Amino acid sequence: MNRPASALSDLLPIFAATLASLAIYGQQALLLLLKIGEVFGGVFDTTVPAYPLAGMFFVLMFVSLRRREFGLLLSDRKRDLNATAAGVSIAMIPLLALLATRPLLSDSYSFAGVALVCSWVGIAIALRPSLFPFLSPYLLVYLAAVGLVGLLTDALGDPLAIGVAWIGSAVTWLLGLPVHWSSVYISFVAAGGTPVNLYISQECSGIASISILLLVIAMIHLDIKQRPRTSLFFAIGGSALFLLLNSLRVVGLVAGGIIGGVDLLWSLHGWLGYAFYVLGYSAIILFYVRARKEGNSP
Repeated sequence: MNRPASALSDLLPIFAATLASLAIYGQQALLLLLKIGEVFGGVFDTTVPAYPLAGMFFVLMFVSLRRREFGLLLSDRKRDLNATAAGVSIAMIPLLALLATRPLLSDSYSFAGVALVCSWVGIAIALRPSLFPFLSPYLLVYLAAVGLVGLLTDALGDPLAIGVAWIGSAVTWLLGLPVHWSSVYISFVAAGGTPVNLYISQECSGIASISILLLVIAMIHLDIKQRPRTSLFFAIGGSALFLLLNSLRVVGLVAGGIIGGVDLLWSLHGWLGYAFYVLGYSAIILFYVRARKEGNSP
């Protein structure tokens, strides 16, 4: 077999996994695809959960960083019945869950991400068993970071929302902004005399962004074999940083409303979150990788 034909043959499991996943979970894929435009349009609220897409992006990015190793595994055609069975099982889990609870999961963004990633990874492993040790850690990290967001939001959303409100109220007091806080409720008068009442909900507590941060740290840990203590330090410190960033985002919204009016407030509601979180992810990744290169351990 010549080299181009061999390379194309190596990629067949990837094409097959992609086409099969889209065919099985077309509704879920469409659900996420339709929201990409809204995300880039700055819609950053509970109606557009961006974390499944963010998680997919980071999984793809880290796999692509190891593309040479990934390519070598694709060319390995050794049979492994245990790995093949594991791949089939992984691919079937979301399908069985969907069939059992279709009305509940059909429109779930978390499930959409989990189903597509599970299906793709499972089918790819079933067709190329050599990929099992490479892809399974990424799958587990994605499932933990994205699949558990709903449970974590129910369990920790209210305490974190109160924490965001407490930090936000302290910052607005230091800045002298005319804002009334009552736990997670915010009241102020926007420019133009429009009264504004905001509420920091469980979904606004920052659980999703923290989950994606932990996903990124876990993936870097897998790739560069960072010391566990260092990874734990950055996971805890990064989570605290994102709690602060979310509080500053709320303060920015309030300040924008007071200075520029309601329209500016809702415009900032989208892009201010993106700006803060991208800076946060970038800073933590930079210092985390540098800690490894310098051999430092906090």
